[in-house]
Amino acid sequence: MTSITDRLATGKLLLLDGGVSTEIQKRGVALDGNVWSGLTTKNNPEEVRSVHEAYIRAGSEVITANTYSTARHVLESIMLGHEAKMLNFKSVLLAREARDRAARDEVWIAGSMSSMPPLTQNHRSVIDKHAEASYREQAEVLVEAGVDLIICEMMRDFENAEIVIKAALATGIPVWVGYSAIVDRSGKDVRGLSWLHACELDTRHDFTGMLEALTPLGGQAAGIMHTNLNDMNPALEVLGQHWSGPKMAYAETGELRPPDWIFDDAVSPVVYLESARSWVEQQNVQIIGGCCGTGPEHIRILKEHLV
Repeated sequence: MTSITDRLATGKLLLLDGGVSTEIQKRGVALDGNVWSGLTTKNNPEEVRSVHEAYIRAGSEVITANTYSTARHVLESIMLGHEAKMLNFKSVLLAREARDRAARDEVWIAGSMSSMPPLTQNHRSVIDKHAEASYREQAEVLVEAGVDLIICEMMRDFENAEIVIKAALATGIPVWVGYSAIVDRSGKDVRGLSWLHACELDTRHDFTGMLEALTPLGGQAAGIMHTNLNDMNPALEVLGQHWSGPKMAYAETGELRPPDWIFDDAVSPVVYLESARSWVEQQNVQIIGGCCGTGPEHIRILKEHLV
């Protein structure tokens, strides 16, 4: 099998999957109010595997294991920290099983490591020695389970993001870093989204400063993800001023009303395609996909008309 590094080096567009947690919800699975999709691997493995298979059949070349919210310190908030290794390992196993069942071409598996704190803790990112150990453990388990790369998702708070990225990089496998951003009310200033101020448009979180601090850490690719569709191009432009390597982009559509994702305002696959086309043509993005609110139908149209 070709390595993900060699695949990226071809320079051709590479297609990710879409939202995993929100697609699991679409299948009728209730998400947890504290650890969101963290328990679905344990309680609803068939639905998780089905989501991966659907994305592979839609054309995804990289699928993301359901490990977004399975770090030990997050699971400890519901007294299940002792199951962290099992849940991470099994999540990768389900992705591998889906690949075996559905893939006709090469498909790579990414492990997700996110900045998500336990959602009942006032959205404060966890920044302490225990969190560092938790992220290191998760990264090591993901590699042991057989992922081809790690994607650091929703890098938002400086200190927490640094912990996540360093833990992933320490494994030695390819790491892609996904930043989240928002454009302020003026429509000009791109700002970061701290967890604590995630719903405040006037937060002074410094996106440029975060990129200046974190992009030197390295990684194989960097991009903008879990960001409103209309904010993607401005954020990607700022990213391009600080990152010269391969760029990725996958936006959210719809909105979160914890613990549910609301799809009422989610854009159609056709509208999403046009936005994705602009990322490629205007921002030189090589890796594209979808985040929360997108599904296999969004990925399929990207495959048919863009990749």
